[in-house]
Amino acid sequence: MKEMQAIETSQPTVAPPAKHSRQLGAQLSGSMSFSSQMSNEDEEMSRTTLSAIRAKEEEIEKNKMEIRERVQAQLGRVEEETKRLALIREVISYSSPTSAGAECIDSDCSWVEQRIHRAGPREKIYFRPEQVKAAIITCGGLCPGLNDVIRHIVITLEIYGVKNIVGISFGYKGFSDKDLTEMPLSRKVVQNIHLSGGSLLGVSRGGPSVSEIVDSMEERGINMLFVLGGNGTHAGANAIHNECRKRKMKVAVVGVPKTIDNDILHMDKTFGFDTAVEEAQRAINSAYIEAHSAYHGIGIVKLMGRNSGFIAMQASLASGQVDICLIPEVPFNIHGPNGVLKHMKYLIETKGSAVICVAEGAGQNLLEKTNAKDASGNTILGDFGVHIRQEAYEDVSCCVILF
Repeated sequence: MKEMQAIETSQPTVAPPAKHSRQLGAQLSGSMSFSSQMSNEDEEMSRTTLSAIRAKEEEIEKNKMEIRERVQAQLGRVEEETKRLALIREVISYSSPTSAGAECIDSDCSWVEQRIHRAGPREKIYFRPEQVKAAIITCGGLCPGLNDVIRHIVITLEIYGVKNIVGISFGYKGFSDKDLTEMPLSRKVVQNIHLSGGSLLGVSRGGPSVSEIVDSMEERGINMLFVLGGNGTHAGANAIHNECRKRKMKVAVVGVPKTIDNDILHMDKTFGFDTAVEEAQRAINSAYIEAHSAYHGIGIVKLMGRNSGFIAMQASLASGQVDICLIPEVPFNIHGPNGVLKHMKYLIETKGSAVICVAEGAGQNLLEKTNAKDASGNTILGDFGVHIRQEAYEDVSCCVILF
């Protein structure tokens, strides 16, 4: 075996024939050409992949920026709300539970600072009922439940022994207009007023100066004033309280928040909210029927809610027919990949129709701001319902009905 191996290894290498060499060269040439082709395709695929990756990275960065902006905006609102609550805790002081939050102004009364305690019956009261002249006033716009609140104030005052109760007609104007007389109130007068809408006393915006109002109260002998109203009305009530303190008048000014928006801190529910949500169902149902019956129909329902979207949110949840709910507390975009219009297009393509519920204060950052004020001092908001309707007409190509 060793000899055979030695013979085999010692044999000379024989060169391949010329024909075989040409065939081998052709094969190698074809192989190189194929490799070159494969390399070009790989490079093209690599470039395409890199382009797709870069596009995806750019989209991710854009989304990150949008998310970062939304988070920063939300943090800004949280910071503002935190400052506001801190300010409220600093400026509001409450006396002992037996005085129901009244602040004493004479030296004989000692009071203890507390946060907030619930209203209700008290064992001790400050005024002697027989010496009280209580007045009730309703200001601003109408709100469901006004007559019900008037009725319960009158009945509760009578339970405490107060007999001299009057109503001031047509808001703060009733203090200065000589043609508007006081309306005597009693259980007999208010017994059935909760069955009627509106306000028994009438409403108005604006009115005379604070000094004129306090002068009128002093002249009439009013030492207990119940004020039913919103932001502007309560700003006036606070000014009246401060003027009474300045004059050392022993007057209790009681504010009853009138807002169907349900947006008062530390209150379980404001009067009129349930009625507003219930009535909103009719508008939403009508919008659904109109939108569902039209070709590519979109029904937009605008509800009250200047700074809060409780009515829009609760009505949307209760109806089960709303596809998009826009409220002031949650920022949103109209255009872009996560915009309202893109989702509207999706709803039209998949459902054929859509219903949108909008709180009146939603999307104000997307509208041109105005410095206009109403008679109560509130900023007049832009109409976002009209704005989103116009945007939908131009971008979604649909039939839009605004309620």
